[in-house]
Amino acid sequence: MADVMEVMKKQKVAEDVPMLDIIRNDAERLGSDFDVVYDRLKKGIESGKMRIMRSGNTLLIYNILQPGVAELHISTMDAPDKLVKSVQDLYQAMKVAGFKTGIANTDNSQIARVLSAAKIPVRVQQVPNSQGQAQYQLTIEVK
Repeated sequence: MADVMEVMKKQKVAEDVPMLDIIRNDAERLGSDFDVVYDRLKKGIESGKMRIMRSGNTLLIYNILQPGVAELHISTMDAPDKLVKSVQDLYQAMKVAGFKTGIANTDNSQIARVLSAAKIPVRVQQVPNSQGQAQYQLTIEVK
């Protein structure tokens, strides 16, 4: 029989992942250098153009393009069953912050499915990335 305290410790760790660990995990998943990602993020936050919102173990990293419009990146270590709730929370936070449109480019088609499952209005277009390969452009209308 599994030790209940060990199981509880593992669950607690999974619920409270430090923000830098979420970013590091995402950088590794994308094949990016964490130090470069961290430096870019730090400079963006210092300039006032980039910000981070958090719900659970999901981060919404966004770059303000113009008032009410942001370029979005979702970084997560949430389990699929918690991710939908985290995304809903972040969408509500975008409303409160006064955003009207969020734009994200991704090669992960699952993100659009998560947004749809969270009842978030999203338009999906297939566009080429800088290497000419197909990726998805997600446009979220914040209502």
